Amino acid sequence: MSRLLNPLAVVCDCVVFVQAIASDESPAARILNEVDSGNVKLYISDEILREVKDVVNRSELRERLRGLTNVRIEAFFGRLDKKAFRARDVPRSFEYSRDPEDEPYINLAIAAGADYLVTRDSDLLDLMTGHARECKEFRQRFRPLKVITPGELLDEIEQARKRERDP
Repeated sequence: MSRLLNPLAVVCDCVVFVQAIASDESPAARILNEVDSGNVKLYISDEILREVKDVVNRSELRERLRGLTNVRIEAFFGRLDKKAFRARDVPRSFEYSRDPEDEPYINLAIAAGADYLVTRDSDLLDLMTGHARECKEFRQRFRPLKVITPGELLDEIEQARKRERDP
């Protein structure tokens, strides 16, 4: 795996983190490998970490996703402590009435100047294609920021590798 000259700045939502913990084979886990190799600069915040900790400790989810073991969860948070960039005091730059619980991810991506917000959440993905006023406002105000799926981010990383190899 070659190293990118310009790492991609990324914010991942809670579901992406859960998938990364639960399965080493998932696209989400591959994104964390790209963080480890320096190709992705991952941003987190205390608010997001609290949500992820809450979700991965829900008994009904742990029963359904057997990969969410204490060992894997602790290793994941240790990895984030070493590799992720923690933003503090993230301002509320964008209000999303459709799903206010998504605002911490959107606002962190904006504050960090992220290239990508990575998610499987349709409310977030609709920011790129939706016709609602909020979606249009998001695209106008935060033009460089793209909301994409984990698989799409992996494709973007591969495209960046090709551009650097074959300018």
